[in-house]
Amino acid sequence: MKGIVFEGNGTMTVATVPDPTIMGPGDAIVRVTKAGICGSDLHILNHGEAFGFEHGCRIGHEFVGVVEEVGAAVRTITVGDKVCAPFWISCGECHFCTKGLHTSCLIGGSFGFQTFWPVEGPVQGGQSEFVRVPMADGTLDRVPESLAADSHDHTVLPMTDVLPTAYHAVRCADVRPGDNVVVVGDGAVGLLAAHACTLFDPNSVILCGHHPDRLKIGAHLGATHTVDTRADGAEHTIATLSDGFGADRIILAIASPETMSFAMEQIQPGGTISWVGMEVFLGAPVIPWDQAFLKNITISGGVAPVKHYLPELWPLLESGRLDPSPVLTHDLPLSEGTEGYAVMSSRQEGSVKVALSPGA
Repeated sequence: MKGIVFEGNGTMTVATVPDPTIMGPGDAIVRVTKAGICGSDLHILNHGEAFGFEHGCRIGHEFVGVVEEVGAAVRTITVGDKVCAPFWISCGECHFCTKGLHTSCLIGGSFGFQTFWPVEGPVQGGQSEFVRVPMADGTLDRVPESLAADSHDHTVLPMTDVLPTAYHAVRCADVRPGDNVVVVGDGAVGLLAAHACTLFDPNSVILCGHHPDRLKIGAHLGATHTVDTRADGAEHTIATLSDGFGADRIILAIASPETMSFAMEQIQPGGTISWVGMEVFLGAPVIPWDQAFLKNITISGGVAPVKHYLPELWPLLESGRLDPSPVLTHDLPLSEGTEGYAVMSSRQEGSVKVALSPGA
């Protein structure tokens, strides 16, 4: 079959790779109908060798598809089911899974991240035609019937990562009615964080980024104010909306030293900073704990336990209250996956996120 593999820093290729097989009684084989390229995949593209990725590793942790085969011990997933695969593999039964923290599963790991894959068997990524899913009962989630047709994949695919991650950011920020919320970052997670904020009736959602085309999508998704940070600072907008007190909640979809410094300056006493940006792996931003202490700031966030949030999110998709599909700006055949990476890494005008279709 075909799959995208890492061939060294700066190079992803579409290669012929072994078909996956059932290796354990809890496995399932999923035929991928739609996969996504994530911003964190770009970190692998650019820095994979430093992270310990070997040449030939299969990449991708966002995919939806149809179950083709199941192991003898699989009970909740059956052949023919349309499924969503949260990016983190989880058993669903350990101490942390039962607490809703599936990304801390004691025997779990992430699709397409070699260094986060302790489960036995070869590293498998979702940007391919088929995927072996270990611990299928604990990992996979059946797509509601109303969204199960392949024609809904643009709505369902973001449920594997970016929409629940955005929702996690908003929940960790503790957004409440009347709040003034700042979202830093105009990638898919930042745009969908602005979208998810609308569920909690804030006074304002200020989206900060430096791509005018993406900021326009953010306004469509629910941001009440957008700030192009290459042209203007956000400080005046925040001060005006908050009577000079500062933002109630700040969501960092980009976690850099600069964004953390900005957040600490612009958050009001008693506020919350929610931190979900993956840049932490490239060098954690310094947190000024003295300021956090003196201002009684809460700092929250982390890796989103997608499986935990899906029961809350499916009804919101079915009703149309949430629609993450606008962040999927490109849909390419899997055979053009290298072009998809080029679109993403160059921040091509009009692009946010690339979907890949193995069947095209």
